[in-house]
Amino acid sequence: MAYEFRLPDIGEGLHEAEILSWLKEAGDQVQENENIVEIQTDKAVVEISSPVSGTILSFGAEVGEVVKVGEVLFTVMEEAKTAPGLPVKGAAVLPGSEHVSRQSQPPSGLIGILPKKRVMAAPSIRKLARELGVDITEVPATGKGGKVTEADVRGYALQSEKEAAAAVQAPIASAKLIQSVRAGQDEAEEVREPIRGLRKKIYENMKLSKSTAIHCSGMDEVVVTKLVELRKQLQRHAEKEGVKLTYLPFFVKAAAMVLKRHPVFNATVDDERMEIVYKKKIHIGIATATEDGLIVPAVRGADQMSIMEIAQEIQDLSSRARERRLKPHEVSGSTFTISSTGSKGGWFATPIINYPEVAILGIHSIKKKPIVQDDQIVVGEVMGMSITFDHRVIDGAHANHFMEDIHHLLENPELFILEGR
Repeated sequence: MAYEFRLPDIGEGLHEAEILSWLKEAGDQVQENENIVEIQTDKAVVEISSPVSGTILSFGAEVGEVVKVGEVLFTVMEEAKTAPGLPVKGAAVLPGSEHVSRQSQPPSGLIGILPKKRVMAAPSIRKLARELGVDITEVPATGKGGKVTEADVRGYALQSEKEAAAAVQAPIASAKLIQSVRAGQDEAEEVREPIRGLRKKIYENMKLSKSTAIHCSGMDEVVVTKLVELRKQLQRHAEKEGVKLTYLPFFVKAAAMVLKRHPVFNATVDDERMEIVYKKKIHIGIATATEDGLIVPAVRGADQMSIMEIAQEIQDLSSRARERRLKPHEVSGSTFTISSTGSKGGWFATPIINYPEVAILGIHSIKKKPIVQDDQIVVGEVMGMSITFDHRVIDGAHANHFMEDIHHLLENPELFILEGR
């Protein structure tokens, strides 16, 4: 019997997913619970397995295409019922022939797909190839029965790196290319890269944010000398607990405390219904850079956590974000976002709102600067800070009050003790 697997509703308001890669090929045998496809939702990369065992007949989309919830993702001919000529719902029909996939045109009388190239490799090896940027169909197989091994993939990747390095070390060719481009010659080359996967989601979300919300930014300088000293004192304790204590947990805690006083910042916009949706819980999104692009895991219930607990959560989320092991609910549902440029970042920036949220806090580098203290010029630890807000629902005066409260907490970190959790 032909089993059609349709893209399920995995929650969090997701309605579609992009195909990143197929882990199997048409004609392959698949076991129940074996992964078949890797998809990219708005929030995370997810691998989907087959609920049945059998032979893969067809795929509902190609790599780079988008499948909506409820549409056929793949079709499997179950093992117990593989009688030829069995109809497959939704497949193309050739007169006088069996059903065939949208991806191929086999001769009349054949069932299924004629794959472009059959590659024998375990799912873990296919995953390794994707991580190394290797096209597994190009890797020569040396394993038993023609299987691609881990050594095959790593060897191919190493050889590709050497070839790429050799190309970089060819200054004459590069000079010719530059000269050709500058001269506007027809033979000038260019490299095009499809915008796919996480980069495509970032592309779409940034475009939506800038074309919908009315962005306005405010900036400030904060003397964080006391905060720098407090962190130094707490670092030794944190290290004993196996926690890396950065400044970020303090910023998250400060934001969570201030959001309680300014609930309009802990909100989203429902543009269709023209409503401001105030959130009762505080989930702080942390803009995190990965090799694939920027994602925003959320520290959920940040206002109910201690600074040490926040530090542990950030450490865990950041680690799994880089390894692409975050679950969909961990990269969704944030109510307010913080973007930190880190110690090597610039002095100010105007981050883009994580739509449909209404504001984002920018935290920038801490530098030693001259400050006036008790009518004396002294050296202080000074940090740049910015707030970008949706001016449709937040006024400038509200933004000023919000920044003042953040400013006050960071300059006087002993106030964190009064709040507790």
